[in-house]
Amino acid sequence: MLKKVIFITLLIIVIFTLAACNTGKGEMNSAGTASGFRDSTKLSVKGVKNVDVLNSHGSIEGLERMKIFYDNMQNAVPSDLRIVHYTIEGDPIVTDLTYNGESLDVKYDSTRDAFGSGEITTNRCGNIVEEVNPTNTSYIAVDCTNGPNGMDEILQINYNMSQQDLFEFELKYGTNNENEINTKTNTVTKESNSNKLVLPASIKQEVYKRLVYANYLAEKDLETTCKSNESINYFLKVFINGGERELSWTACDQSPDGEKFTKIADYIIEQSEKKHSENPQITVLGYVLQVKDDTLLIGEDLNMLDYEWLKDEINQIDLDAYIFDFTILEGVNTVDFQTGDKIQATIEGSKPGRAKVKDIKKLDFSTNSN
Repeated sequence: MLKKVIFITLLIIVIFTLAACNTGKGEMNSAGTASGFRDSTKLSVKGVKNVDVLNSHGSIEGLERMKIFYDNMQNAVPSDLRIVHYTIEGDPIVTDLTYNGESLDVKYDSTRDAFGSGEITTNRCGNIVEEVNPTNTSYIAVDCTNGPNGMDEILQINYNMSQQDLFEFELKYGTNNENEINTKTNTVTKESNSNKLVLPASIKQEVYKRLVYANYLAEKDLETTCKSNESINYFLKVFINGGERELSWTACDQSPDGEKFTKIADYIIEQSEKKHSENPQITVLGYVLQVKDDTLLIGEDLNMLDYEWLKDEINQIDLDAYIFDFTILEGVNTVDFQTGDKIQATIEGSKPGRAKVKDIKKLDFSTNSN
């Protein structure tokens, strides 16, 4: 695979610094019934009221609200949503989404950004697409009056494990945390018996995705005690790049965060008990950028906008200079494919710059791939 040589790493120190500022109770949404948040509180952002989703350099709080807003739009339910993106300097840029049951207004307010244009602009769009890839999920407004090809990216959630220098985890669980699953040592210990742990990269990628969706780097107020002495306790240590994140909670914790992390722990336990192949099938998912002879050039995990930006430049660019991954698939009946198709392919062996295809199919651009 033609790997990227330049990539944007997670700003761990920045995220930890800002995390404490990104949580807390704010004001109730006056349009809460339309958004589906009757009893929920808003996120706290200095100088901005009624914040539903907060993006602090990739650490995102309130993703469930983005999902609810998207679902409401697909069911023609009038809704509104406020998203705040922090700039590198820590200034909030506000995106207000207003859906009236027929069309979507996307209003951008950069008046609080000391280094921005200081403008308020509105883009009218027809719908929102949720495009899910193995390493990212994008919410993109389509059929818009402005933007490339009538598209406007609202929010992107990145959870590409391979962009991290290190990602491992240690999970202890039980009434006394007597069981352990450890990807650093590749061991699983249950009832004092230790065995080799085999977790494919795809499973670790899914764990990383779930942790990102749970905003695991932010401060969490988790319950560590329970009335029942038989309750299962959990301890999760995440090793990310040069840092560590520790979380402790009990199965009795019925808070949203408690339930999220219990589900993550249960998924890890479930996968540790399965028999995984040490050489699992490798899949490639992405957009076709070139069709040539019996080969396809694939831009992996691109979204609709990424494809539009790359398609006209692909013959002039240095692929290694991009943050995206590219793979040339060989042995394809190219009559069945054209540029712009989104495909999923199973390939033989590992994934170098070129790979022979075992099986390939077209996907709808919004197909959920897990």
